[in-house]
Amino acid sequence: MREKDISRLLTDEYAERILVATQASPRSVQEISDKFDIPIAACYRKIHELESAGFLRCAEIVTTPKGKTMKLYRSLLRSAHLVYEEGVFRVKFEFDYDKDINGKWIELNAARTP
Repeated sequence: MREKDISRLLTDEYAERILVATQASPRSVQEISDKFDIPIAACYRKIHELESAGFLRCAEIVTTPKGKTMKLYRSLLRSAHLVYEEGVFRVKFEFDYDKDINGKWIELNAARTP
């Protein structure tokens, strides 16, 4: 994942709400949209971005009483630490699985000038 993408996800209000909503238990897109005041189209779009970035995954697929299938999503992010030192923002993520950036500091503004 590129530094710009990480920075954008960290500052996105909907992404934050979705990660909080799915931390304790898996939830459907509709439930996230309703309970956390996210427009449904934006919720689907942001869930897709978070899933592609490895922050979220489909935990299970359930069948509704009407016979439709529904995905339930769960956050994979345990913690995120953001620091600003000497003009540089860095972030360190801890995930529930082995990911290449797990536990490593990543500079968010790599194009800095001396």
